[in-house]
Amino acid sequence: MTILPVLTERTGPEWIIRANEVTVRRLADEVEWALVVRKGVTSIAPPPAGADLVIDERKMCARRDWEYPDADIVFRAPASVVSLFRTAILTFAAPFDGLWHGLERLLRHVKGEWENQPRHRDPIFARDGWRCAVPACSSRRNLHDHHILFRSRGGDNARDNRVTVCAWHHLRGIHGGRVRAWGEAPDGITWELGVRLGGRPLLRFQADRYARLEECPAG
Repeated sequence: MTILPVLTERTGPEWIIRANEVTVRRLADEVEWALVVRKGVTSIAPPPAGADLVIDERKMCARRDWEYPDADIVFRAPASVVSLFRTAILTFAAPFDGLWHGLERLLRHVKGEWENQPRHRDPIFARDGWRCAVPACSSRRNLHDHHILFRSRGGDNARDNRVTVCAWHHLRGIHGGRVRAWGEAPDGITWELGVRLGGRPLLRFQADRYARLEECPAG
């Protein structure tokens, strides 16, 4: 289901191979990248393995002012919330303007207010996209700044020794002995999930890519 929007006869085999190499989270990011950068409905192959999924700002721009919108926005919520939302839109709409002009100005106002807020003091969260870096986890809540090499074992506060993890994977996973990580952040971390006493872990990843257990002996 994740690769269905980009699956074609020409590029399908490449996407299927990629789906067996990376986590669903990484796969979804690559599909989103492909949908944005492709031209029209032209099929597109996966990006190079491990590529930064940078999207040209020109690909993300809104329609030109002279283009009439060809879609409707439907907002469903309790009547009180709908009424409040409509009032906010009307507040930002000029006389005789369409409601979509008011919505656009409202969204610009919200975006401006958000961008003017003081930045979070921890740059690690911003670097890691404000989500847990443990492979296959996409949590954006209760984030912790974890030291890959524990400070109690001599780890420092350098950014390559810190990574974003959710509270569950931090406390129950890493400090609970079920998850193990080593290497340098953000893309040089080897993760082991399902760590068991006296046995091999269930899964091993290098960043967001699956790795055979024989490839990376734990250190």
